[in-house]
Amino acid sequence: MNPPASSHAGTGIQGLDFVLQGGLPEGRPTLVRGGPGTGKTVIALTFLCHGIRDGGENGVLVTFDESPQALIHHAQGFGFAAEEYRQDGRLRILDMRPDQDEVVGQGLELTAVLARIDHALQEAGARRLVLDAVEGLEGAFGGQGSLRRELGRLFDWIREREITSLITTGEIEDFNTRFGLEDYVADCVIALKQDLENRAMTRLLRVVKRRGGPHAGGELPFLLDAQGIFMVPVSGAVLNARISDERLSSGIPDLDRMLGGQGPYQGSTVLLSGQAGTGKTSIAATFAQAACSRGEKVLFISFEESVDELVRNQHSIGADLAHHAGEAGGRRLVMEPVRAMEMGLEEHLMRIMRALDRHRPDMVILDPISSLASRHVGDGTKEMLLRLMYLIKERGITAVATELLADDSRGVSQLDISSMIDVWIKLRRHEENGELNRLIQVVKARGLPISNQVKEFRLCDQGLVIQEPYIGEGGIAYGTAREARQAEDEQRQEQLEEELTRRRRLRQEMDAIHEARERLTRAEDDARAVEVDREIAELERRLANIQRARSTVSRSRT
Repeated sequence: MNPPASSHAGTGIQGLDFVLQGGLPEGRPTLVRGGPGTGKTVIALTFLCHGIRDGGENGVLVTFDESPQALIHHAQGFGFAAEEYRQDGRLRILDMRPDQDEVVGQGLELTAVLARIDHALQEAGARRLVLDAVEGLEGAFGGQGSLRRELGRLFDWIREREITSLITTGEIEDFNTRFGLEDYVADCVIALKQDLENRAMTRLLRVVKRRGGPHAGGELPFLLDAQGIFMVPVSGAVLNARISDERLSSGIPDLDRMLGGQGPYQGSTVLLSGQAGTGKTSIAATFAQAACSRGEKVLFISFEESVDELVRNQHSIGADLAHHAGEAGGRRLVMEPVRAMEMGLEEHLMRIMRALDRHRPDMVILDPISSLASRHVGDGTKEMLLRLMYLIKERGITAVATELLADDSRGVSQLDISSMIDVWIKLRRHEENGELNRLIQVVKARGLPISNQVKEFRLCDQGLVIQEPYIGEGGIAYGTAREARQAEDEQRQEQLEEELTRRRRLRQEMDAIHEARERLTRAEDDARAVEVDREIAELERRLANIQRARSTVSRSRT
């Protein structure tokens, strides 16, 4: 009786288990097919060793191609203790490589093979079985019908015992189609392939079918290196980025003030865009040093400079990266140089995500992220970078990325990923009068009150210094032109102040003269008024005398 459809067995490959929504169908056969070098055997070894180490499920490996010693060597190369598992009985390896001398008549009887596998399963108490390179049996049979019959018998035998099995096959002459492995044998089919584009190879995985359960569709890239198989988990349709209200200093106080006073939010994505020589890497290094000084861990991925170059070049502005990368600094800074042109986009994405999983940093520096797009325009660069930024943000990691702009770009970004950028800072060169000056501007900062000014900054042995813009009568000036303009304006201001003082003095004199004239006029008017009053009084007196004389004459007549 087969187990319920919902039962699954983890492969030990996190991304693959996510795609399979739990793992391989438990108690059923799974087919992994692919050409040479696609990673079939590595997946099989990971499946077995993960079950032994983490799940307590012992395993049996049946090889039809490579020798047991070679397989043990492969497993140890990927960090699996296969020899230890073999010695303590948790792993049994059966060498079933066909010997042409054993071919009898038109076919090879598999009864002995099944007996050996059954004995190994019982002896090891195994719940996991791998049949590696089963297509190797084809040369040991006299005809196609005989092999088809025996393969059907083999897989029926596996199903009856409800052993979780993984069968690997190559892509030689449609082996799987001719013998019906995908049609009726396997409950789950995983196809692997290599894709070569722009001289960069990417390994791809696709789940062709999975009976009794859902699975993710499409071709998914995966990484195969000395650390084994790594897949980037498929992102959902819902944005679930981790957010924080905590603010982080950039290490540049003036830049923090341009970002509202305290720097960007923790877990935000910061993009520094600018032409060559505008100080992008230096600002990113300052972000990193500030984070390390706070006790945070920083992963610095450089696509253009080696570790020694970074340390030397940033030392010129007072950044001691070597200290934070060393024992004295607590090894809070991890620097990983990567040549951008050596790998495809998807491999870059997976290596970056694997580095994040390995180091678990609080901040990651990507310098410059534009190097990933330098030769991949129009082939999914934007989609890859959007996925990368989202996956970083989903982990709550602060990301600082630099972008190189072409001299003729007019400040326009070619990455087109502003939708995933929280803080966008543009740097540019200002060339005038034979002098180059650097300018900085905050284009956007989500949730922050930002400065709307374009400011000048200088790189010196004390770090980065941002200067307030100088705006005079002739407009904005930078560099030595700023100093000359400021001196001219100061001289002009002094002249104007002197002229203003003279004019004010003249005005005061005019006011004094006017006041004196007013006082003289008032005095003359007062004197005239006194004279008129005297004349009026005299006239009134004379008239009164006349009136009195007339009154006296009139009384005398009567």
